[in-house]
Amino acid sequence: MPYVERDRMPKPQLRLLDPEDIEVIHENAIRLLEEVGLWIDNTEALSILESEGAEVHGRMARIPRDVVERALKLAPSSFTLYDRRGKPYAVVGEGVTRFNPGSAATKILDYESGVPRNPTIKDLEQVARLTDYLSNIELQSTAVIPSDVPEELRDRVRLYVLLKQSIKPVVTGAFTVDGVHDMVRMMEIVIGDPAEKPYAIFDVCPSPPLKWSYVTCQNLLDCARRGVPVEVVPMPQLGATSPVTIAGALVQHHAEALSGLVLAQLTNPGTPVIYGGSPCQFDMFEATANIVSPETMLLYMGYVEIARHLGLPTHAYLALSDSKSTDYQAGVEAGFSAVIGVVESVDIVSGPGMLEFESVFSLEKLVLDDEVCGYARRLARGFKIDEEHLAVDVIEDVCWARSFLSHMHTVRMFREEHYVPHVFDRSRRRKAPSAFKRAHERVREVLEKHEPESLPSDIEVELDRFAKELFSARGIRMPNVQ
Repeated sequence: MPYVERDRMPKPQLRLLDPEDIEVIHENAIRLLEEVGLWIDNTEALSILESEGAEVHGRMARIPRDVVERALKLAPSSFTLYDRRGKPYAVVGEGVTRFNPGSAATKILDYESGVPRNPTIKDLEQVARLTDYLSNIELQSTAVIPSDVPEELRDRVRLYVLLKQSIKPVVTGAFTVDGVHDMVRMMEIVIGDPAEKPYAIFDVCPSPPLKWSYVTCQNLLDCARRGVPVEVVPMPQLGATSPVTIAGALVQHHAEALSGLVLAQLTNPGTPVIYGGSPCQFDMFEATANIVSPETMLLYMGYVEIARHLGLPTHAYLALSDSKSTDYQAGVEAGFSAVIGVVESVDIVSGPGMLEFESVFSLEKLVLDDEVCGYARRLARGFKIDEEHLAVDVIEDVCWARSFLSHMHTVRMFREEHYVPHVFDRSRRRKAPSAFKRAHERVREVLEKHEPESLPSDIEVELDRFAKELFSARGIRMPNVQ
C-alpha cells in the first residue's frame, strides 16, 4: 500500500489493569477510608478533616466518599515545573518520564574500597554537579544525607547545596516540622513565590499501614498551604506493613495515597499532588526490603495505572537496584525497571544511582544509569511513520547497487533515529576497562571540568546570609559549602 500522509508515532505501551480492575481496587480503598480510617498523629489535620465531614475519634479519622471525590476534582491533572532561573522547564502530568537520582541515601559507595561510608556535604555537591551535567537525568534530587551537618539542619542544607550547584528543578523533602518553612524561604530568595513558579517537589510519606506521623503530616499541610507541589509516597512492604498479596497491598497503597490527596486539597484547593510510591517486597528469608522484585514491579504498575485513570500525575522509585555493588544484578534491575517506568508513562521516576534497598548511593552507578535512562527514553519515543521515515525513495535510489552508508538520508537522519551511548561499550572487541571503571573515569572527568551555572551574585549573597543565620541561631558553625 502506498504511503498516505498521516500523523503516526507508534510507541511501546503496557497495560496491567482493566477499568473493572481499577474500579474494584478504588472501591475497596474507599471502603478502607470510610470504615477503617487512618491513624493521624496531627491535631491540625484531624481538625481539618472533621470540619469537612470526616468522623474523628481521638487520633483516628474515617473519611467519607464524598470528601475523597471532591478532592479528586480539585487536584490538578498537570502543572509546570520551573528551573532555578524561573523559566518553565517541564510539565508534570503529561506522561513524559523524567528521571531524578534516588533520594535520602544514608551511605555513599566509596569507589576505591567498594565499601559504603557516611556521606558528606562534598559528596552531595558532587552528586549535584554530576546530575547537572547528565542529559538523561532531568531533575535534581537531595540524594544523600550529609553526616557532617547537625541532624536538625540536614534537610535545609541539602536544598541549599542544590540551589548553588544546578539550575534543574529538585525533588526533595523535609525531615523536621519547621524544615518546610526555611526551605520555602530559600526558594523565595532564588526564584520567587513557589506557588507561582514551582521549583521543588516535596515528598511526604505516610507510615504503613494507614498512618500519618506528626512531622510528615505537618510537612504536607505546610507545603499545601504555600502551594508547593507534594508527592505522596506510600511505602507498603508486601507481607510486613501491608498484606502479602499484591492486590491487598495495592488497596492499602491507594487508600494511603488518597488520604494525602484529601489533606492537601482540604488545606489548599488546587495544590499540585503527585500520586507516588516506594513499595517493596519483604523478603521472608533474608528480612530485607526488595524494591526491584517482580512483585514490587506489578504493584508499581498497578498504582500508576490507577492514578492515571483518576487523572493524577505519577511518580515511582525505579531505575535502581537492591544489589550491593554495580554488578550484573544492578544493571538488570535498573534497566528493566526503567523500561517499565517509561512504557507506563510515569511522570517522575526517582532511583538512578541507588543501591542496596534504596540506602546507598553510587556516583558511578548514576553515570551508568544515565545511559540506562537514555536507552529507556529512546524506547519510549517510538518511531515516526511518514514519507521521510518510510524512506521508499531512498531504497529505490540505493536499490541493490550499493550500501546506505554514504547516502545523505543516512547522514541526515541517524543521530535523530539512533541513541548513541557515552559510556556503554559498542566498540569492536579489544582490551578495554570495565563499565564500572569507565563510569568512574566519566565521574572524574565531569567533576574536574563541568562548572554549573552560578547564581547571580546578589542572590547568592542573600542565600548564603540566610543559610548562615540558620546555623548561627542554633550556635553551630556553618560548614564550608561551594
